[in-house]
Amino acid sequence: MDVSIVFVNYKTEALLFDCFRSIHEYTSGINFECIVVDNHFIHGQNQAILHEYPNTSWIDSGGNVGFSKANNIGLKAAKGEYILFLNADTLLIDNAIAQAWNHLKNNAHLVALGGIQLDKNREPIPYYRTLNDVRRDFYIVPNRPVFHQLIDRLLPEQRFSQPEETNNLVGAFLMASRENLLKIKGWDEDFFMYAEDAELSFRLSKIGKLAYFDDVKFIHLIQENPFRRTNYSWVNRFAMQIQVSNLLWIRKSYGILPFVIIYANYTILAPLFWAWKICLNIIKGKNLLDDTKNQRIFSQKLSILFRYFFSILFLKKGPYRIKPEENIDQVNKS
Repeated sequence: MDVSIVFVNYKTEALLFDCFRSIHEYTSGINFECIVVDNHFIHGQNQAILHEYPNTSWIDSGGNVGFSKANNIGLKAAKGEYILFLNADTLLIDNAIAQAWNHLKNNAHLVALGGIQLDKNREPIPYYRTLNDVRRDFYIVPNRPVFHQLIDRLLPEQRFSQPEETNNLVGAFLMASRENLLKIKGWDEDFFMYAEDAELSFRLSKIGKLAYFDDVKFIHLIQENPFRRTNYSWVNRFAMQIQVSNLLWIRKSYGILPFVIIYANYTILAPLFWAWKICLNIIKGKNLLDDTKNQRIFSQKLSILFRYFFSILFLKKGPYRIKPEENIDQVNKS
């Protein structure tokens, strides 16, 4: 078996069916298997897929165990020399899987590679090319050039010897050898959802090079997600589950100091954000607390982040999954 393709399913059977069809239409020149790890198994829900693709391995994870643990279940069941972790909400448009496999087989210095994401119109989807690109967005500073220059100096642009190299692979299409994945002990199961691909990329980059190639592209049908933010502003730029996972990644990969600095940034910002708004209301002759929804939401989010502070600081065992009432973007959706 050349490639084992591992999917995590959570109520995405219809998307999976379309994805399977694109895989079987375009993939040639390699032997591959499909493994679905189901985090919300309902008897009979998968029958249409299994009828058309009877060789599919379908594993009931026993509940919503999270993305990382489900991927590890698939890794354990895989027979392939190489493993492709592929999202259910993806479509192939050419022989990308075989092309990715060829790049890894023919470049001994590469340990993993990702796919370039396209939208449904086949236009490139913006993404963070390096881990420092991701980290810079965690800091909330006044939207002025001097502050951005400071962040850029602290977290400089990361450059590599070859244009295709990176240190940050998107988990929607990520291929590596089974040997190398086992060498780094697979996905970190402390992550329930989000940032697990950044953390995995960090560990993979310690044993070899990562890359994106222009001939490995796929369509990513990014879906509405209840964990994503709904009310975006310069300060309220993060969603709770995403940020809890990101802070866990920062603590695990970069240590205590960068982790604490991010918390300090938000803690200092909160009273300044309130003071700015109150002063503005005074100048305009308004009630002191008029139009302070953004301030209230940020304060709520900061309060929730501190509930996880010591657990992350001391790396208490996860998975780190927020509670429904902590999903502030949904609580304040109206």
